Order: sequence, then C-alpha cells, then structure tokens
Amino acid sequence: MDEESAKAVQEVAKTTGKVVDVVHDAGEFLAPHVDGILAQVVGMFTDHLKYVRGVRLVRLGQRFQQELLAHGGVAAVRKLPLNFAIDALEQGAMEQDDDLQDIWARLLANAVDATSAVQPRRAYISIIKDLSPLDALILEQIYAVDQERHQKAIVTHELPSRAYPAIDIDLKTLPKPSEEVQVALANLERLGVISYGASWGGGEVFDVVNHSTAGKAFMMAIRRRHV
Repeated sequence: MDEESAKAVQEVAKTTGKVVDVVHDAGEFLAPHVDGILAQVVGMFTDHLKYVRGVRLVRLGQRFQQELLAHGGVAAVRKLPLNFAIDALEQGAMEQDDDLQDIWARLLANAVDATSAVQPRRAYISIIKDLSPLDALILEQIYAVDQERHQKAIVTHELPSRAYPAIDIDLKTLPKPSEEVQVALANLERLGVISYGASWGGGEVFDVVNHSTAGKAFMMAIRRRHV
C-alpha cells in the first residue's frame, strides 16, 4: 500500500470512529424512556447504523427533545416497549425527509408522555413507514377539517393545497382531484386512515373522503404540541 492510500485508510478509520461515537451518544436520548437495558438499546444501533442513519438519528434526537419541551418537559413519562422503541428509532433514523422524520419525533414524544391517551402501538409505525411526503401533507389537510362539527364529507379536488367540508355543494358537479392526489388517497385508504365511497359499479370515488376511526387515533398519536 502506498503512502497516499495508507493516509486515506487512516482518515476513513478516524471518520468511522467518530460516527460510532455519534451514534452511541444519539442512541442514549431515548434510553431512559425505553423498557430495556441501555447497553442493549445503544448496542443495537452501534452494531448496524451507518453514517447517514447516524446523522439522521442525531436530528431525530434533537427533534424528540424539542417535542418534549413542547409538552412542558413531560413530568410524567411512560416506558416504551423495547420492540416499539427500536422499530420507531430505526425507521426514524432511516427517514431522509425532514417533515416525515418530524412525524416520527412527535410519535415518540406523544407515546412517552404518560399524561396523553396515546398508546405505543406498532400499527402507527407501519402507517408512517408507508407514507410519502405528499401522503402526509394530504392527510394533514384532510384532518384539518373539523368533520364532527360540519357533519359533511370532505372535498378533495383542491388537494394538496386544501380540503374543505362539502357545505351547500352539489357533489355531482365537483371536479376530480389530480391523478397524483388520487394515488395518495388510495394509499391513505389502504392504510385505513381515511375512507371514501365507491360507485355502483364498484369503482373508487375520490371526490370526497371521510375521517376514519383509525385515522383519528393516528392523528392523535402524531399531533403537534405548541410551546
């Protein structure tokens, strides 16, 4: 090996060592809230998280801490089941989109808060894993509509810009949402977080949608808090 190659190998080794330290430190941020041994929690990440996920894990930890502050510091905490915490941390660390990673941070913070009604259900992890950034934006717009108050279906053709209740509207005259939005709505319906109707022939009708029981619970689990 020539001198230049040797130097390159040394630099890689130095960088790898620093990354392991970062991942180790970052893995500790949730350890006090996990029902498991700290060494087990941190070790699982040190063993298999690589550089990119290490960096993203650091950001996830920072956002988690910010969410806890928005909860008032969370005086009463609950221990998370190890399988829930590990899955959420691993998936959150792999997420490259900041908005989606913020959802992971909010899920963790809400689940840790013992004063909230949010339970650490692994179903929530499965839902977030299957959301695209557009799916998440559309879901947020749909649930921004107070459907319980209006008692009306939610109009979709202006998504992802906005959704609104079908008040004094002839549903037969509504334009259809874009094809991209229809695909997102189909995925959200598949995940059970919204519901929509079907035509007499069995075709999907995307013009209006409704909140679902599972969707309400999920949105509660990832709700934003304000400082």
